Amino acid sequence: MIKIRQLTELDMEQAIELRILCWTEELAGKAENTLSVSEELDLWVDWMNTAKENQDIRLLIGAFENNKMLGIAFSSFAETFDIPEKGIEFNGLWVYPDQRNRGISLMMMIYTFDFYMAKGMEKMVVYNHHYSPSNQFYRKFGAQVAKQEYQMGNRLLVDVFLADMLSMKMNMEQLLKKYV
Repeated sequence: MIKIRQLTELDMEQAIELRILCWTEELAGKAENTLSVSEELDLWVDWMNTAKENQDIRLLIGAFENNKMLGIAFSSFAETFDIPEKGIEFNGLWVYPDQRNRGISLMMMIYTFDFYMAKGMEKMVVYNHHYSPSNQFYRKFGAQVAKQEYQMGNRLLVDVFLADMLSMKMNMEQLLKKYV
């Protein structure tokens, strides 16, 4: 049985290794993957531990089955230039390739939506590489590209998706029924 739970610092090295594994796929050959496990680990553990001082609520979760990590998702309050109020940002959603098509992403997103909607949040933003296969995932559930921007020294085109969390959650719950 798949369980979703918050990550601890002990989970973070494996979580970052998964993030880097998936990052190469997300780049779709459009930019070089230059991520370092140690640098990313330091960055994300610091990010995890500085939420309160930044007036943020950051949620780092994992999907586990028999204590084996299957996927991870990171989220936080959205920047006000993305969503002026009541918004969250999906900072990352990654699932091991051999664990995909089991509804794991849906479970983690629904968990995240429930967590933040209980705090009054309504909208979601996601920055996603333009050529990433996961763009279809966000579109499928109702997210729309609000703008595009270049990152990584103008080498990487990024789609900025916006969505209503409640309607996206309802769409996801419908599809999740086929997995559980």
